[in-house]
Amino acid sequence: IGNGRLMNRDNPNLLGKPDEHKLLLPATDYYKEKAFQFSHVQITIDVYLFSCHYTDVATLNSLAKFTGGQTNRFPAYFDAKDGEELYRLLSHALTREQGWESVIRVRVGKGYKVSDFFGNFRLRSTDLLTVPCIDSDKAYALQLAVDEKGVSTPSLSVQSALLYTTSFGERRIRVHTLCVPVTSFTTHIYQSVNSSVLTLMLFKQAIAMVISSSFDKAREHIRQSVTALLRSYSYTSNAYSHSQTLQLPENLNTLPLQCLGLLKHEAFRDRNVPSDQRATIHSLMYPMGLGNVEISVRPRLIPIHNLDGKSMPEELQLTASVVDSTSVLLLDNGRHFLVRIGNRVDPKWLNKVFKDADSKKSIKIRDYEENSPVELERVYQVLDSIKTPFHKGTTIVREGDSDELLFFSGLIQDRSYGEQSLAEYMQFIVRR
Repeated sequence: IGNGRLMNRDNPNLLGKPDEHKLLLPATDYYKEKAFQFSHVQITIDVYLFSCHYTDVATLNSLAKFTGGQTNRFPAYFDAKDGEELYRLLSHALTREQGWESVIRVRVGKGYKVSDFFGNFRLRSTDLLTVPCIDSDKAYALQLAVDEKGVSTPSLSVQSALLYTTSFGERRIRVHTLCVPVTSFTTHIYQSVNSSVLTLMLFKQAIAMVISSSFDKAREHIRQSVTALLRSYSYTSNAYSHSQTLQLPENLNTLPLQCLGLLKHEAFRDRNVPSDQRATIHSLMYPMGLGNVEISVRPRLIPIHNLDGKSMPEELQLTASVVDSTSVLLLDNGRHFLVRIGNRVDPKWLNKVFKDADSKKSIKIRDYEENSPVELERVYQVLDSIKTPFHKGTTIVREGDSDELLFFSGLIQDRSYGEQSLAEYMQFIVRR
């Protein structure tokens, strides 16, 4: 009720259509204006949503977006299912190291300018970001452009200054200065590309492009950016083997798969994703840092049925060809654990690790106790080593279950969601 009243504007008929992005635009500026007021008095807002019904996440996220906060959603919250994850997330938010009353200023050398910023903050001037409460879970990205005067120096300097107050009341300035050479040789550029950072930038740019334009243009931006880079590399580096396959250097080797991971990601894929669900993933990932975005775009696949307890098992390729009936595989996308159990896994091992493993109903991992079997202890060692405060639950599927499709949809090297497989994409790049 009142000025901030929200209406149910969800329209499933727009999903997959050119106007779908309009569902992700804020319905009113009321919450943005409120966020500016909170930011002015140095308050950051974290939003927690629990309803099982449409909530208009896109509008409510303005409170977090313009105060440097985070939006978290637990649809149809049930304490037995979500209580532990909510407790862990709240505990992390209340106990992590914070900087208070912070502002960020970025300066660049002559001949360049900052053309855009990405992240959760309030932009007070062309180069000054206001973030009332700052923490290491967030990342702030910027895009540079060549000024009208052009480049006149042999190097580019970028300096960021973070002014903040510590929890002990000390006012500090943290300065980072980077100076990189300017080159006219494209091979130098290819050698310096960090594919993970490039993926992070494309992710944030695409989310912003969805809001300002459309999903189609965001997907095309991802596809064209990566394809143009790889094709340009192939033209200038003579990077083909005798079998006419593209040989990429180590720093670019994962970029094609990261491109497919972006296109198949819940944030951008061309399938019927409910608007609240899509807005939730946008609001969660837009301010995230490098590690969280990387694992979300390119999940890890880990075998957990033959752990030795000494080291992490080697990650498997994200393709169905590595999946069989004798394995138990863990798929981690940084937000959720998905465990797939084959039909021919040793029953003794299953009963030690899972409850109700012999029944046909849903099963779950046993609680870890002091006298738990070593097999269960080793599984928890793996889960605890990769779990973050942003993980929400574990889903277990058996071979042949209807939910098994969820597991295989995360194997992004294969064809899915109307997008190419990795092999098909590499052939597409090779074709000139």
